[in-house]
Amino acid sequence: MAVKNNRYELTIITDLNPKTKKGETSLEKTKKTIADMGTITEEKNWGKKDLAYPIQKQTSAYYYWFAFEADPAKVARLDNVLKLNDNILRHLLIVLD
Repeated sequence: MAVKNNRYELTIITDLNPKTKKGETSLEKTKKTIADMGTITEEKNWGKKDLAYPIQKQTSAYYYWFAFEADPAKVARLDNVLKLNDNILRHLLIVLD
């Protein structure tokens, strides 16, 4: 029986500049993690924004948004991977279906 994939949106806030090698590598690693679990349907770079309050002594950060489809059983692993990534200050993962 085929597993129905749910649609998700993920917003991440990172302190790494995507124009640096380390920032680019970190972003590609995050994209690959998402792609391994499902299909990325859309992604947007919202750019650098000031934070409302400091997070880990950072006053500004880079925002990224992803829309993707994935097996619900695999999404819990994605949430854990994002929590363990030191370069991601915050993330928000929501289910659209």
